[in-house]
Amino acid sequence: MCLIVLLGGNNKNADFFTYQWLYSAHIPYGEPGYQVLTRLGPMLGLNYQQFRLILTAIFMIVLYRGVQKLTPHTAGFMAFYFCYPFFLDLIQLRNFMMMALLVYASHFLLEKTYRNLALFTLFVLLGASLQVLGLLYLLVIPLYYFDAHNLWKIGLLTVVFLLSVVVMVPVFSQMMLAVLSSLHLNHLSLYFVQKVRLGYIPFWIFSMFDLAFMYYSYQYLAERQLLTARKRRIIWLVFTFTVVGVLTMPLYTFEFSFARALRDVLPFMVIGYLVTLDALPRRHYLRWLYIGLFITYMLALVYFEMVPLLQDTIIPAFSHNWLLGS
Repeated sequence: MCLIVLLGGNNKNADFFTYQWLYSAHIPYGEPGYQVLTRLGPMLGLNYQQFRLILTAIFMIVLYRGVQKLTPHTAGFMAFYFCYPFFLDLIQLRNFMMMALLVYASHFLLEKTYRNLALFTLFVLLGASLQVLGLLYLLVIPLYYFDAHNLWKIGLLTVVFLLSVVVMVPVFSQMMLAVLSSLHLNHLSLYFVQKVRLGYIPFWIFSMFDLAFMYYSYQYLAERQLLTARKRRIIWLVFTFTVVGVLTMPLYTFEFSFARALRDVLPFMVIGYLVTLDALPRRHYLRWLYIGLFITYMLALVYFEMVPLLQDTIIPAFSHNWLLGS
């Protein structure tokens, strides 16, 4: 409830006034699904603040229900989520809604039936209708269901790491811009103007940590038979989402907005961490090492992504909220 109040009642952030103006002026904006919602809101007599609050409440419940289906430790999940990436979702509402649907949809893949596959696909497409990045996660299906020997995963990751090196070479960056221009996709080419210098390096490290952390968790626990069949499927599903999430890694050098894919897999990382923590022996030194490593990772994310937002987003989240009368 507190997260719904903070997220839904906030009326000062980087995108709030733009979204409010577009909504009030009845100007279509965003992907088709979001456009439908912005048409429906005024028909129901909702102003933008009420509209945002209702969307927040619905999708926060969807996120919570999705987490419940993967781990009983919902309070722990919400605590981590509040630290990161809650305040980014406060700004980027459409991405939050897509991510919530993605988390909820993921549990369908744990049972291999055509019905569950169809439901997962449906929820991912619904998410993509709100934020197009959601389409990327359709790749989870072949990588999770049909990649028994991990050859596709290995191939994709090899290409990603090679491209991550290649795009740092100015000649190749210019070639990419030329291709986009020749396709009359000049609006996309704006994303491929290099806006960062070395700031992408921490995000590369985070991406590689995600992969290594989840893969090692799975291997260690599976080899020692510390996982139930369901928990084994959950951790492997988390690893598969992580593989898909790092596919945009070569693009971090151009624009940090491409790192949203990394952020969208963070809920799965937290779920994987909580499931793994349950399986580790309580008095084993590795359990404490595991906790320390994950908390250090979270603190690094907070430092690089949350601290810069302290004055513009985090403090206003508490001081500018119409539900709290501030």
